[in-house]
Amino acid sequence: MRTRSMVTVQKGAPARLTRIALATAMVTAVAACGSSGSGSGSGGGEAGGKAAADVHIAFIAADGSQNFSQEMMAGAEAAGKELGVDVAVLAPTKLDGPAQVKMFQDATRTATDGIAVFTLTPDLLIRAEAQAVGQGLPVLAVDTAPPPDTKITSYVGNDNLGAGSLLAQAAIDAMAAGEASGSGSVVIGTSVPGVPVLDYRAQGMKDTFAKGAPGFTVLGPFDSKPDPTQNSQAWSNLVNAHSDARVFLGTGDPDNASLARINRSVNGQYLTGAFDLNQAGLQAVQDGTNFALVDPQHFLKGYVAARLLIEHAMQGTELPQGWWVSPSELVTKDNVQEIMDRQQSSDTKLAWYRDVIDQEFANPPVKSLDQAK
Repeated sequence: MRTRSMVTVQKGAPARLTRIALATAMVTAVAACGSSGSGSGSGGGEAGGKAAADVHIAFIAADGSQNFSQEMMAGAEAAGKELGVDVAVLAPTKLDGPAQVKMFQDATRTATDGIAVFTLTPDLLIRAEAQAVGQGLPVLAVDTAPPPDTKITSYVGNDNLGAGSLLAQAAIDAMAAGEASGSGSVVIGTSVPGVPVLDYRAQGMKDTFAKGAPGFTVLGPFDSKPDPTQNSQAWSNLVNAHSDARVFLGTGDPDNASLARINRSVNGQYLTGAFDLNQAGLQAVQDGTNFALVDPQHFLKGYVAARLLIEHAMQGTELPQGWWVSPSELVTKDNVQEIMDRQQSSDTKLAWYRDVIDQEFANPPVKSLDQAK
């Protein structure tokens, strides 16, 4: 996996005309956009009128070894590909907050037209981001809402409360007739406790079980660890400790493979599901080992973030002031082949997303930043 790449190629494939994607919290109102001058909380200074060859932006992701980062990075590259702009795409080789801070600081000297940042350690970046914003550099947060002290006011992310609810409701729907009205246990694991994105997913799961299967006891969220090897061991420990539970749900990428491995070993005794599109997770849904996964459509978020910065630099388009609400989608055995086909390349992804992209840029789905969840 490259942790930095530059792309300058032609425009992508034709539009895909149908969509299964579920927007968990799409809105029709467009929030007022702030000035692209020094008054913009996301920075900006003078913008607009640059040729593509003169635009320099960066996308910095949290962990280059895992699918969620790789998808966002590919989306950012795809936006550059369409618009003829070199996009610097960077990420630590593993989850490493201090390394990401250093990457961001270095990027402020080269990505002079803006930086999009996806981080799982937002508190560590506060000082560096606030300094960059204060100097007029456009900074856009992706996937993890920016802490107020960063002064970042443009954010592209999912409704994670809704996404967690989506997975939990699918688990309830997958139960045998009458089972949801009985009793049982649900175990939730989260790969990075304390990160709001994942905490909201877990809360959405809890809320949905409380409403849809009130006889079930929800346990957790427990720390399932971000490292795949540690994640596998953590889930083994959790299943051993709660072997009488009916449902095991994860909030993150590595949870898919770990839960699938465990469920296969007991011949599908449990309902297991998690988030993101790593190959092990898709395969587990295809063969029925995991009942579903939720795709937060990370590629789309990376594309949107990079395109917003590019258009700000080239056309003077103001950055959205608020939360650009990006959709999530439930992936089940019914639609997993379609998603696997989509995932073959950046071109097939871009073609699949084209109608959503066109709709969002025509009518930006922006809410107030303080509503982000």
